[in-house]
Amino acid sequence: MDFDSELKKIPFMDLEADIEQMYCFTDALEKNPKKREAVPAIFRFFEAHSDKDLGSPGPLVHFLEEENDYLRELERSVSRKPTDLTVWMINRVINGAEPKDRKHWLTILDKVVKHPKTDTRARESAKEFIEYQGEKI
Repeated sequence: MDFDSELKKIPFMDLEADIEQMYCFTDALEKNPKKREAVPAIFRFFEAHSDKDLGSPGPLVHFLEEENDYLRELERSVSRKPTDLTVWMINRVINGAEPKDRKHWLTILDKVVKHPKTDTRARESAKEFIEYQGEKI
C-alpha cells in the first residue's frame, strides 16, 4: 500500500477533512501487517494540510497513539513543519511523560515557537502548552 497516495485520496470540504474517509483509511491500515510503516506518511499529511481540520484528535491521531513508536517521527515532523495538531500531540505526550522526558518535549515546544515554518495557530498553541506544562513542573 502506498500510504502517501492513499492519504491524498482523502477529500476536503472547505477546510475540513472527510472524517469518514479518514476512518476508511485507518480501518484499511488495521488489516495491513505493515501498518506502522504508515506513521511517517501520516505526519507528512499533517504537515501538508496544517491549515485544515483533521479531527480533534481524529482517527489518524488515534491510529498513531495506538503504539508508542511514533515519538521519533513526531519530533522529526515538528522539526520540518510544526502544525497545530502535532503541537497538540506533544502536549499529550508531556501529560504522560516522566520528568526528564517532559523537559525534552518542552524544549521541542520552545523550538516550535521559534521555527520559521510555524503558523500563527501552532505558535500560539505551543506558547499556551509551554505555560500550562511549566506550571506543572
